Amino acid sequence: MLKTKLTLGTKLELELYDANGNKMEPTLISQFEAVLPDDSMEILSPLLEGRIFPVRRGTRMVVIYQKDGEVYKFASEAIERKLEGNIHYLRIRPLTEEEKIQRRYFFRFSCVRDVEYRLFADGDTQEEERGVFRKGVTKDISGGGICFWADVKPEIGWQVEGILRLNRDIPFIGRVVRVIDIREGGRYNYEIGVEYTDITNMNRERVISFIYEEQRKLLKRGWTK
Repeated sequence: MLKTKLTLGTKLELELYDANGNKMEPTLISQFEAVLPDDSMEILSPLLEGRIFPVRRGTRMVVIYQKDGEVYKFASEAIERKLEGNIHYLRIRPLTEEEKIQRRYFFRFSCVRDVEYRLFADGDTQEEERGVFRKGVTKDISGGGICFWADVKPEIGWQVEGILRLNRDIPFIGRVVRVIDIREGGRYNYEIGVEYTDITNMNRERVISFIYEEQRKLLKRGWTK
């Protein structure tokens, strides 16, 4: 029996692979439900842009999740899909033991949310010397960082102190990893990719949970149309 730290409701990311062992795009999100008597697992059918993604029987995948600030993964295989009421489930069979991993990639969710930020070049800059907060909006968010639109241009490697406005405020410190000029007459001039370097485990979990719940809302709207 596979030993994991999974508990009811743990958010999952699923990396699917084709028959040739090639990773399929994009990464999907799901939620852990239960371990069954035969040691298989029941998870919610994964979502893609608010819709159920049909995973075929026999599809291999890597299941990734975060717990207490650590990231874990194990390989598994899809066994069957089923529908109970309005809930779609996927049963999977673990194929490997769980292992702890170091990773910087997280599922990215496209959404527009307010973000306040201030940029500074030196990581040792004192808080009172970082200047005023400016306003921007997100292009997408993830448990590993955000991409947002801004009206000032930083350099790669600069630091960002930010407050992400979700259903609660999420403070973070990050590092600029990408800057794209988008000056096309709009309000914002630059698209800035940021990787978190300082965010609490609780707030990272809140971001991931927010993404999952927003995906579920999109799915529910699809059901009620």
